[in-house]
Amino acid sequence: MGLRIAAGVFHLPTAVLYGSLSFFLSVLHNVFLLYYVDTFVSVYKIDKLSFWIGETVFLIWNSLNDPLFGWLSDRIFLNAKQSSVDISTPDVVLKRLGALSRNGPLFALSFLAFWVSWAHPGLQFLICLCLYDSFLTMVDLNHNALLADLAVSAAERTRLNFHCSLFSAIGSLSVFASYTVWNKEDFFSFRIFCVILAAISALGFTVSTWLLRHRFQPGGKSAENQDCLLQELHVDEQPDSQEKQITLLEYLKQLSRHRNFLWFVCMNLVQVFHCHFNSNFFPLFLEHLLSDRISVSTGSFLLGISYIAPHLNNMYFLSLCRKYGVYSVVRWLFILKLALSVIMLLAGPDQIYLLCIFIARFVSSTFM
Repeated sequence: MGLRIAAGVFHLPTAVLYGSLSFFLSVLHNVFLLYYVDTFVSVYKIDKLSFWIGETVFLIWNSLNDPLFGWLSDRIFLNAKQSSVDISTPDVVLKRLGALSRNGPLFALSFLAFWVSWAHPGLQFLICLCLYDSFLTMVDLNHNALLADLAVSAAERTRLNFHCSLFSAIGSLSVFASYTVWNKEDFFSFRIFCVILAAISALGFTVSTWLLRHRFQPGGKSAENQDCLLQELHVDEQPDSQEKQITLLEYLKQLSRHRNFLWFVCMNLVQVFHCHFNSNFFPLFLEHLLSDRISVSTGSFLLGISYIAPHLNNMYFLSLCRKYGVYSVVRWLFILKLALSVIMLLAGPDQIYLLCIFIARFVSSTFM
């Protein structure tokens, strides 16, 4: 029986293994977003000045590490290209998977650093945020880059994205369970819960990346030969002439010349701020707006649905984007959120059921 299960795991489709990485990421990240602010404010009693200093430094670091780590990651391949070393697609995939196998468990370990008081609250808040975001960026960066390395056709990318959304939705179920063990007065149960989640995530990253690496190593056999996931991929031949090495400053200058990129960054700035503000303060919203009017199970349901709905929506919006275009879909989503805000403002906080629907729906639409 055990051998049969092991054989089944070993022959899982590549799309399933790739999507499972989203599960091991979201199962931790959603809990982090939901409770780290409440933990430091209500449990560790961080002072207001230290809190805002930590958030400001985190905001700056979060803005810088995305292009910095992306440049450092791609520079590995650029340097190989300049030294006339031929890099095949499987080599690129193996490098990405190697980075995921290292940073995935470290990401899980950095997640645990939030839930045990080991330093002054202000110092711990700053270190934990920057450390966690660094490993999160490395995992997210290599996972997203792996999508382009695994498939070039729109159909295959849609298929991989579908599995990512599906597994992310499953990973968001951890929010349901977290609300039942969350207790500011007795933190032990929540800590044990976080240790279990981190162990699952670290083990999952290790096993999934090992299985994927086995398929792309010389002599490895893919379980999806019939789908030919990598047969469409190719790498252009290396030019004879040596290209000039691109520095980080030149890389940023090239990006700044693209007007559409600048507009996208501005829109993404507002969207990311909105997303993190809602998710970080969601427990406080529930506590002050609805705690005396809804049951614990209802609160758990609202938390869970607000994190699961975005991923379920993404499965539907993929088809809408193909039909109407990404720009049109995003524009109407912003209009919808604005309309919902106006309706809730006019209705007031006394409409309990409307407020519950608004909180769950509005927060979920923020993540799209």
